[in-house]
Amino acid sequence: MKSFSKKDTNIIKGIAIICLMIHHCFLSGDRYKKLKVIFSPFTESSVNYIAAFLKICVPIFVFLTAYGITISLKKKYQLSNLKYNNITQYVKHRFFNLYTGWIFVFLFCEIFGLVYNRLPIDTYGKNIQGVIYFILDGLGIANLFHTPTLVGTWWYMSLAVTLILVIPLVIKAYEKIGFVYMVLLFSILSRQLALTESSIIHWLPIVFLGIVSADKDLLIKIANYKIIKNSDIVNKIVKCLISIILILASVKFRQSGVSAILFEIKDGVIPFIVICFCYEFINPIKYLNTALGFIGKHSMNIFLIHTFIRATYFRKFIYGFKYPPVIIVVLLAISLVVSMIIELMKKYLGYNKLTDKIREKVDKQQ
Repeated sequence: MKSFSKKDTNIIKGIAIICLMIHHCFLSGDRYKKLKVIFSPFTESSVNYIAAFLKICVPIFVFLTAYGITISLKKKYQLSNLKYNNITQYVKHRFFNLYTGWIFVFLFCEIFGLVYNRLPIDTYGKNIQGVIYFILDGLGIANLFHTPTLVGTWWYMSLAVTLILVIPLVIKAYEKIGFVYMVLLFSILSRQLALTESSIIHWLPIVFLGIVSADKDLLIKIANYKIIKNSDIVNKIVKCLISIILILASVKFRQSGVSAILFEIKDGVIPFIVICFCYEFINPIKYLNTALGFIGKHSMNIFLIHTFIRATYFRKFIYGFKYPPVIIVVLLAISLVVSMIIELMKKYLGYNKLTDKIREKVDKQQ
């Protein structure tokens, strides 16, 4: 394997968004309360157990964000010559890309809610306070201020905003003090300051792994590493078996009480193991990689809208398919169709042209 490309990123995003859906659909019985779901040949508890583990999708997305930002800065400025004005310019560009995708979907969801008689005042309240809450949610930072949001799963937007601000600074620090001191610093900060999963400190280990992977081509080196030197086929089989054993052990560890204490492993090392496995053994699978890549391209839209389909408006319809694999396929299919409709609306309403013109002006100022 020669590179971890944009195509590879989209494939991993596709895998992560499917994990996200399984996690949200079957985390606990509350998700399908009073609805008949048939888990056979598995047990309900085993499906809940796996669904809980699949929250690993969050650190996977964080890793990809850190990796992507590092690659972009590396190509544009070279990390060794990175200056703070370069960081400022890049952050502006990255924020523009994030918000052009986010704001349209936010307004789409708000307007769609009116059709179902779900008024903004029902979520945000009345008077000037309600307006402020609406604006904060529209900026994707409601979770940062602990204010009302249209849907709880949008908490990640606050993290996404924070990551864009923090990751370039972490890259700068990494270039200044080096790998060893960064590991020590992250260990101390993460251990002493991490309180909740919404805190950026909690995600520093996986952020750092994303930065180092991009800077040192870590994913490529691991994928190309040979345990068995004289046979490619045997080498792949052995590496695949070792990876599967590590992932199974990771499931057990991540769901144990110990993982809450050793969260650097829970949300750092373990998701990295999963990413390495997917990159080496799933990404190359023909046709499957095309499907996952297509899903990955729509992952942001799917993340933002799928909860409305699953829980808010069509809960009985979605869970009415009874069998977990069918429920996931139907939810994914509907979410994909809605995402494609949103992208068509952006195109034919002139939204893409408008944002492209603004982007050109922003880039010229840089």
